[in-house]
Amino acid sequence: MSFSQWELIDDGSFNGVRRYIRSSDEDEGTVQVRTEDHAAPLILERNKAAQNDWDGVKGDLIHAATIPVSVMLQWYLEDGIWATSDMDYLCRKLNDPDWRYLKRIPIEL
Repeated sequence: MSFSQWELIDDGSFNGVRRYIRSSDEDEGTVQVRTEDHAAPLILERNKAAQNDWDGVKGDLIHAATIPVSVMLQWYLEDGIWATSDMDYLCRKLNDPDWRYLKRIPIEL
């Protein structure tokens, strides 16, 4: 199956995620969407710096994590759950060793 060239449909000026679309030249109605998260590396660097500088809880609220949109989308596609709508799910993900780099604090949630 051959596809047309990728066309930019969202420049990511709102959230750092660019979206592209292309259609099949042979199968009418078939499209592919590609996302590129240009903000993720910066977010992850800030998370790492925050973990290194963290000196404990100082109030009622803690900025526990910053999660790139691309990761939220990946979780949704894999598990069918939008993380911000299920705090138990979100805490399980952030406490998982595979995802702990998303946390801004070095403690269990």
